[in-house]
Amino acid sequence: MAQDDERLSENNEAVNTISEIPAKRFGLTMEFPTFIIMMGMSLAGTAISNIILYRTCVHSLHYPEDECRLFLSIDKKNTTNHLEGEVQKYATLVSTVRGVIEALVPAFLSFFLGVWSDSHGRKPLIVWPIFGITISSGMMVVYSLMNSLGPWWYILAVIPYSLCGGFTIMFTGAFCYLSDITTTKNRSIRMIMLEVAVGCGSVVGSLLSPYALRVFGNVYLLLIVTTLNVIAYVFTNVYLRESLTGALQGGLTTVLDFLLVKEMVRECFKRRPNNGRSQILLLIIANSLSIFILYGTVSLEYMFTRAKLHWTMKDFTQFSGLSTLISFIGSGFVIVVLHRLLKISDLAISNLAYISVIAEFLIRTFATASWHMYLGASIASFKGLSAPLIRAFLTKILPVVDIAKVFALMSAVEGLCPLLSPLIYNSLYQVTLDVFPGAIYLLSAAITATSVVCVTMVQYYRWNVSSPYQPLSA
Repeated sequence: MAQDDERLSENNEAVNTISEIPAKRFGLTMEFPTFIIMMGMSLAGTAISNIILYRTCVHSLHYPEDECRLFLSIDKKNTTNHLEGEVQKYATLVSTVRGVIEALVPAFLSFFLGVWSDSHGRKPLIVWPIFGITISSGMMVVYSLMNSLGPWWYILAVIPYSLCGGFTIMFTGAFCYLSDITTTKNRSIRMIMLEVAVGCGSVVGSLLSPYALRVFGNVYLLLIVTTLNVIAYVFTNVYLRESLTGALQGGLTTVLDFLLVKEMVRECFKRRPNNGRSQILLLIIANSLSIFILYGTVSLEYMFTRAKLHWTMKDFTQFSGLSTLISFIGSGFVIVVLHRLLKISDLAISNLAYISVIAEFLIRTFATASWHMYLGASIASFKGLSAPLIRAFLTKILPVVDIAKVFALMSAVEGLCPLLSPLIYNSLYQVTLDVFPGAIYLLSAAITATSVVCVTMVQYYRWNVSSPYQPLSA
């Protein structure tokens, strides 16, 4: 394009006009780095949990090293049962503080970066968070090498992740990027493919984790994860092309402009025909509640299965991998049969996914055997479709100029979830651990029911429109 040969200048309006690149095949984009990052996170997840449990046992609760070393074992021994409650409660406190610090900066940046990316491009929203993830994983390697450091030192490792935006900003950039390079016809599939990359990475990482830990040990496993993150960073920084033409260069001073927040709020909260404003806000709430549950339960699932079902790390990683594989297969079936063949709308499938998740949470609440967990995962086999289909639906009904602003508000609300949900969930888990550890899933079922109500209300508002994806007025 001739435009590519011109120098970018803030005074050259012809050059700086932001526009989509229509009907251009980008091929492999966010799917590969997302797969690599999620695989690395799943590889390291339970190993990091065991390290924190061990450091808590030794340095914070001052039990003998020989007695605490069993927390590092892949195979859980019954000899740690008398320590489980006390160690888990203290480790949960560490996780709570870590979660809050991890989420502070991404929550703040979310208010600015979505609108900022309309002028300065999507790529920075992808590259910088992956850079932060890479640095944090490298610091985890250093932490695992220094056995003299207690569990609270682990919090330092999440600071680069937080300062660079974390997953909150990365997925905001990824979804805006996909919105730029896709058409209305294939947008749902591409956003689902991004979720598939997340799921596949989690499956591969979870299934390989116990075997990799046996072969390499904690330190080398974390080093491998860091290497994977470096590959993802190099790929996005070198190979990924900017999806907007005429994107301006801009530093930190251009990001922290409160006019960006004002513009986002004005566009998202302005009145629109046919209850358009209510539709947008209800879908943001529904999607954000799912993120709220995710951040609340993610650090507790392993501890829950250890305490309630006496699972080993191998049992948990096997379940994580197989449940994600079940979700992948179920989602593929639903997309082919319900979405493509029967032409069921994005919102209807999202609501069915939420209802299946309620059933899964209720089963987990009262689970007493391992097969109960697999039953719940099978019933909610297409639960991963709700988030990408809601985002895809919004891109289909919103004017192009409003998509990034609405995604920015969605990310801002989601960015607040890691600040609040760990406090609520971890406190509830600490209080109910000895009497009813499934209380966290009962709470999750009630919150998901709220998402069902929100999506149902949007469906009601759209009964009067001529087509399922009739655009909202700008």
